[in-house]
Amino acid sequence: MKKTFIKELEPYVELHRCDRTGIAWVENGKVGLCHSAHPNIDSSGSVRGMKKLGYWSKDAETVRTKGTIYNISHCVTSDKFDEIAKNNCKCGGQH
Repeated sequence: MKKTFIKELEPYVELHRCDRTGIAWVENGKVGLCHSAHPNIDSSGSVRGMKKLGYWSKDAETVRTKGTIYNISHCVTSDKFDEIAKNNCKCGGQH
């Protein structure tokens, strides 16, 4: 995976995008979090389990990048960094 640095939003807060998938995320180095517009799980998690338990729809489309699996069939934002990631995402999924 090759990530492209887009811009610094604040000191220690950077916007990035995966060249292969188009997924955008904000790396918040101030608090050690990554923000995205799509629900996601660690790559060691189970997509089948997320669907079976009803957290993700049965027909959810997923992509894997940077050690994370993203559900690009759904979009959820809860803060300004999630919104920035949403506005810069080019994954082809729901926005």
